Amino acid sequence: MSLQLLVTALALSLSSLSSLACNKPAEEAPVVAAAELAAPANVKRIDIAVNDGGFSPSTIELKKGEPVVLRFTRTTKSECLKAIAIPDLKIEKDLPLNTQVEVAITPQKEGKMVLQCWMAMVKATINVVGS
Repeated sequence: MSLQLLVTALALSLSSLSSLACNKPAEEAPVVAAAELAAPANVKRIDIAVNDGGFSPSTIELKKGEPVVLRFTRTTKSECLKAIAIPDLKIEKDLPLNTQVEVAITPQKEGKMVLQCWMAMVKATINVVGS
């Protein structure tokens, strides 16, 4: 086999392999968390402003077992508020600037939960009461 033919065959093989590497098999596709699935239109939605003053409202009243969508809109450039967390529900979500982000939750336990920035410096309270 000539050197030029060998180089051409090698180049074609590498080209085929590189195109396969870019295509992940279906089983490796990211799993969508329940909090990111679209909620039905009739579910209660609560708007939460995320600004230089923190979260507004700073206390959110919810009913146990009632699905709700929290709609966050960040208008501050603060790095601290670029993402939120609800540790009790194992939820973490990025908040792009000036973009509404929806987080669907269904609280299962009565009591208080913390809604906080990703750095745990700015906090709000989610108060879950019986239905």
